[in-house]
Amino acid sequence: MYRKFFMFATLAALPSLAAAQRGGSRTQADKPVDMFSKEDEQAMRPTLRLGDLEDQSPLKLLIDKRKDLKLSDAQLADFKTKKSTLEDKSAPTLKLADSLINQLRSAPSSDDARAKARFTALALGHVIESLRATYDSAGTDAVAALDGEQQPKAKELLDKQKQDGTKMLQKKMGAGGRS
Repeated sequence: MYRKFFMFATLAALPSLAAAQRGGSRTQADKPVDMFSKEDEQAMRPTLRLGDLEDQSPLKLLIDKRKDLKLSDAQLADFKTKKSTLEDKSAPTLKLADSLINQLRSAPSSDDARAKARFTALALGHVIESLRATYDSAGTDAVAALDGEQQPKAKELLDKQKQDGTKMLQKKMGAGGRS
């Protein structure tokens, strides 16, 4: 009789002891794991603003640095006219970029939304490339309009702006930069 009782007690206690050894009913491996926490998702969203793209305008830079370049009044007036033309030309591209940036910021965290966000980020990268090509062309034309003494300084300023702009885009696009 004691044997039956001892066997029954062992069978009843054994699962409890096993569960206690594992640290409860669920192990760490059994718990569901989120690949990205809410903080990670927020960190991956871009902090890029439309103004960041507008600030990459080479004509805006050259006008701002008019004293360093020693621009004449006629050159300054010409650059302001060209800047206005460039703004009109790049307005649709900037509007599209703004729309894509807003889509990326408001992306929900479902798997379908993540796939859509990757596609949107890729599209934004292409829009930014297009805008940079427009800006590069305008910068080249502006430098060509300067005299021989002003050109080296202008090229230096524009090269630095382009390098800084690339770093800024990588930082503000999140997740290591997508553009």
